[in-house]
Amino acid sequence: MRHIGIVILLLISTFTYAQKGTIRGTVYEGSTGETLVGVSVILEGTYTGASTDLDGKFSIDVDPGTYGLQISFISFQPITISDVVVKPGEVTLLNNIELNESTIQLQDVVVSARALRNTEAALQTIKRNSSAMLDGISAAKIGLIGDATAVEAAKRVTGVTIEGGKYIYVRGLGDRYSKTTLNNVDIPGLDPDRNSLQMDIFPTNLIENMMVSKNFTADMPADFTGGLMNVETKDFPEEKILNLSVSTSYNPDMHFNPDYLPMMAGNWIFWGWMMAPEPYRLPLAGIEYPYPTVDTQMLK
Repeated sequence: MRHIGIVILLLISTFTYAQKGTIRGTVYEGSTGETLVGVSVILEGTYTGASTDLDGKFSIDVDPGTYGLQISFISFQPITISDVVVKPGEVTLLNNIELNESTIQLQDVVVSARALRNTEAALQTIKRNSSAMLDGISAAKIGLIGDATAVEAAKRVTGVTIEGGKYIYVRGLGDRYSKTTLNNVDIPGLDPDRNSLQMDIFPTNLIENMMVSKNFTADMPADFTGGLMNVETKDFPEEKILNLSVSTSYNPDMHFNPDYLPMMAGNWIFWGWMMAPEPYRLPLAGIEYPYPTVDTQMLK
């Protein structure tokens, strides 16, 4: 009886397996015709599926019915094959399954860049590529030196001298032979009798660089002989910038010194009246010395 039961179970399992059908196929690349390895083939709406082998073939055992196959692979356009009919005990063969490469049409990409002109390396590159004899100073070097105004920074440039604390002369020549421009544009000075510009009105935190040309080129104005200094200012910042600085000082003769003699002038010192309502006691000697009363009418 035991052997008969085993035989019956084997027959039932064989009959049940025979009721399933098989879906087989081969996946190719549409442009080259070569088979694709690792393509995902899944029954639509289920988690049942398979992947293609080294020959691009796949095989899925399913119950009889009508299915849809979702075929996908990385960098290829996925496709769906509908109405795949599976009959019991039969093989449904799918031929010439092709996947095409996925392409994305991008819009124009514009890459813009701005050359740095506020470093010493940038100035050396400008001087090397220029057809004129140039010299100058950059914002990076100005920041290291700590000059507050443009006239203080300009005297660091070779061949530049300062006259009157505000006017720039190039190569030792006077005001008549020197010229100053702002961003390559002529600007009038505050003194109508001078050709150069008062450089002490420009703070260094607004300056990108200062370049001195010692000979002519076609793009320069023709009303100078000794030299032309061009002051290039910084661009407007793209976002708000807040700079905050805090400083303090310490005097060892006064701060944290218990023997320091303070000035006890009373509450009227705020108004400038030197009146002492109380006598002043020296902390060391212990002697009281009253302040003399000052006539407020005399102070007025």
